[in-house]
Amino acid sequence: MEATEAVSAMKIDEKSPLTVVNSVKTDPAAAASAGSQAQRGTTADASKDTVELSSDVQRYAKAAEALPKVPEIRTERVAELKAAIKAGEYNVKARDVAEKMLMAMKKGIVV
Repeated sequence: MEATEAVSAMKIDEKSPLTVVNSVKTDPAAAASAGSQAQRGTTADASKDTVELSSDVQRYAKAAEALPKVPEIRTERVAELKAAIKAGEYNVKARDVAEKMLMAMKKGIVV
């Protein structure tokens, strides 16, 4: 590179998956198409800058599209558990609780 050429710098911020999902929630189809276009790059002019996005963007867009379709509360399961508790048939093994707590702690989830 010659000393007379200008060098431009670009800062790339890492975003959390949740941030990406929230940003494509309004238009997941546009985000997916933008991701696939960026992956293909441009062949018309080799002097232009290109951006390649990971396949994560497409997966996040699909997840954001599917998320509203998933019920927030599984009412059938809640009804089953309430009935079992009311009948005195709901029993939890202490070992199962301990294992779940340890797994949550390993993942960094505060219990």
